[in-house]
Amino acid sequence: MTAYQSGISSLAVSFPKTIRTNDYWQQKYPELIPQPRSRRVKRPIQKNSLSNDLDIWSQAVAPYLSDPFRGNVERRVVDDGESALMLEYTSAKAVLDAINLAPTQIDLIIVSSLFSERLGTGDAVALADQLGLNVPAWNLDSTCSGALIALQNACALIQTGEYTKVLVVASHLGSNAVEPSDTLAWSMGDGAGAFVVEPLKSGQGLLGSKVVNTASTCGAYVHELVIDQAGNPRYFTRTGENMSMLAATAVDFVRDCCRAAIKSAGVTLEQIDYFAFNTPTPWYSQVCVQALGISSERVINLYPHYANIGPVYPIANLYHAALDGRIRENDLVLIYSNGAGATAAAMVVRWGDVALGPAPALPLQVISEQEKVSDILQTKNDSHVVSHVNSDIQISKEKVLAAQPKQKKALIEAYLLQLLRHLLQHPELRLETEQSLRYLVDSLVALEIKRRLEVDLGIQVPMLKLFQNDCIEKLVDFIVEQFMVMSLTAPFQLSLDRNNGDRNDDFQELIL
Repeated sequence: MTAYQSGISSLAVSFPKTIRTNDYWQQKYPELIPQPRSRRVKRPIQKNSLSNDLDIWSQAVAPYLSDPFRGNVERRVVDDGESALMLEYTSAKAVLDAINLAPTQIDLIIVSSLFSERLGTGDAVALADQLGLNVPAWNLDSTCSGALIALQNACALIQTGEYTKVLVVASHLGSNAVEPSDTLAWSMGDGAGAFVVEPLKSGQGLLGSKVVNTASTCGAYVHELVIDQAGNPRYFTRTGENMSMLAATAVDFVRDCCRAAIKSAGVTLEQIDYFAFNTPTPWYSQVCVQALGISSERVINLYPHYANIGPVYPIANLYHAALDGRIRENDLVLIYSNGAGATAAAMVVRWGDVALGPAPALPLQVISEQEKVSDILQTKNDSHVVSHVNSDIQISKEKVLAAQPKQKKALIEAYLLQLLRHLLQHPELRLETEQSLRYLVDSLVALEIKRRLEVDLGIQVPMLKLFQNDCIEKLVDFIVEQFMVMSLTAPFQLSLDRNNGDRNDDFQELIL
């Protein structure tokens, strides 16, 4: 257990004035909105032991497949007169005012900006200049975990005696990184948050932490440098080929980090009073609750308010939990974040007497029901959304391999059409193989299709195949081609299995 004796003494958040609801896309991009689907019959939900970590993710996703907006409700977005630096400055001033600190009392600034307009150099020095400070100002990047990594570093630096008061600021301009005509924009929000780290009372502050890299999720998102219509360089983000690893690794990361942080802090899971998980998706809190086996009553879920606000989430979660009285002085709080292609981090803190900045504007359409996190998930038998396709089609990798070429295509075509109806929750939906996938498939449905093809047929399908303007028939042809390759290599592999015995292991090592 590391005795940091330092932690958060004040918190503030800052959000853009514009609250964008789903009405924006319904009015401007109606073609993106799936047609209303038949209501599925709710089945009894029972508590069960899920044998596969990926099942936890899939079961948490299931309730959102029937929602055209996939659980997205509101997001705050900057207008032409706002910027990341403006939001950072507002939150920095608010957090200093909350604790009655003059800017000159700060001796270090750490800034974590994700998708800021300032490419390459970051916002730290510009923020220090706006605050009128001549102190060290560092940029720290760890995608969605930036704020937590900054907290750990600030506490460690204060422990050395080199610094006494550290200002940490995080921002996220998700709307700046996507086109509004992309369904990924539904989940992207903007905002900033700040906190001051300094020595606290004995026993308060950061008690333990665990940080790991998330290299397995590299490539989940692709960031491309483009020139926008105004002639300014911007990063544009889209889903990448490795997106499925976000689901495959989510449970392991939250379990490993949280358990290790709790052990490092010298406490138990049962002693934690409150949990603050970052929520890059509407169902992420549910995944964390199920992975750790904790009560949802001790978990905050702000996703309906803000959508994905990246590194700002730890700050916003703590701010709102403290503002609502869910966190009180001397409570044990576990904070967790997962940054794709960067780090996953969990930290246990004993809450101090934390000052709070002004409250942000209330949401427009969010209702309390949307903020609730369930303690239980559907069982495999009850969930007909994420299980194997419920139909008369009995398909397997072996059956397709054994079929004649024309039969292969017919089998895969029937399977894929039924899978699409199943995931779109519209059993009677009329689908033709000439239809484009563009307006049928968003990132969530694409992820489920990719996963089902891997589980049911052992086929790896690039994400781009599910997002391009290609029609369903082209996807069928691609899958058929993969099976043709399998058919050609299967006899050779079978010969190796039968005749070479131990040599097969050597062959596998060569091709892997």
